Amino acid sequence: MRVLQTGDWHLSNSGTIAGRYVLRDGVNLCLWDKIQSLRIICEYAEENELDLIAVTGDLFDKANPESVAIKVGVEAIERLSENAPVVIVKGNHDGGKGSEAANALAPFGRWSERFGVYVSERPQVFSILSKGRKMQVFTLPYPRKSALYNAPQYKTLSPEEVSRFVGFKMEDILTGFTAQLDKGALNILVGHVTLAGGMYSKEQTVPPFDISIRKEFVEKFDLPLLGHLHMPQEFYAGAIFRGGFGEEETTVGFKVHEVQEDSSIGWTRIDEQFIELPSRRYVTLKADEFLQDSAQTIEKYGPEAAIRIKGRVQRHEYDEIVKKIKALHFPFVKNAVEMESDAVRVEEDGISQEPTVDEAIRIWGQHKDGVDKFIDKLVVAAKEIEYKWKTGKGERDAV
Repeated sequence: MRVLQTGDWHLSNSGTIAGRYVLRDGVNLCLWDKIQSLRIICEYAEENELDLIAVTGDLFDKANPESVAIKVGVEAIERLSENAPVVIVKGNHDGGKGSEAANALAPFGRWSERFGVYVSERPQVFSILSKGRKMQVFTLPYPRKSALYNAPQYKTLSPEEVSRFVGFKMEDILTGFTAQLDKGALNILVGHVTLAGGMYSKEQTVPPFDISIRKEFVEKFDLPLLGHLHMPQEFYAGAIFRGGFGEEETTVGFKVHEVQEDSSIGWTRIDEQFIELPSRRYVTLKADEFLQDSAQTIEKYGPEAAIRIKGRVQRHEYDEIVKKIKALHFPFVKNAVEMESDAVRVEEDGISQEPTVDEAIRIWGQHKDGVDKFIDKLVVAAKEIEYKWKTGKGERDAV
């Protein structure tokens, strides 16, 4: 049996690239990027035999997504469901917070079990027959912690204590699931949650005191498929896009799991394939490297890459970098270059600190014979010049 795992689409008609909000074909460019990834996933599903497609939460980026984002999500799920049953679990971004009733997965509600699309907003079990083979799918959506705060017995708990409490409750649910495992079926867990020790992406938005569960509670299933962590790792396929410069080295894609039944040990995974998606590149260049080889930037990284130029330079170097950026007409450039003062600098434990006028002159005078007796007069004169420069009196006096 073959199962495709994807999730964390975060469909939304907002978002910026290198600080810019850009439209392409009438949609936000970040959404346009995700549409290209979804097209590849759908084409894979059409060209390969699959028994199940698991969407592991955060299909949308917020509980009330824009109509264009809903259209993209619905069309992608419809297309996928033509090739295999689709199971979708609710992620923390899909459901409302507090008393909000908004639910991004509402458009799929009427499809549940009828059109081969199974939507789960609460823990439940689906028995699915695909091509004559039985699967039992256990779902573990992201819970709403806010519901606890309305109960008197939980109002005194800290946010950290609430998260820990909810995590234990989710482990209790998983324990209950394991009592329902069917030896005659492939038992699959589809959830949206953090495993203790899992790796977050630097760019993803994580709920404060995020809920986590222990690894041993998911290992009892034949095939645990999880979402929420954007970096691909054990049990997680990761996201289908790069969210910014903090994910420069992160690969994005989806997973395909192939499992077979062994009469002696039950189901066993014989292959796990990670299929990388050609997501937009984010690249950070050092300021000095960009100064030396700016002409090769587009040729090396392509015109669609998002470039960040970072470092500390002198004033004349900063001006040169700005000129080179303008000359390249590069569409997505973030100038994160800091300009150093022309004044003397103090280096202490690798941290640059701007000295005062007094400190700068005394540092300059160190180890210079015969200068000691003039230092105080130099300091006074320098402070007078600094005062006139800051107040503009020097210019008025000159006029």
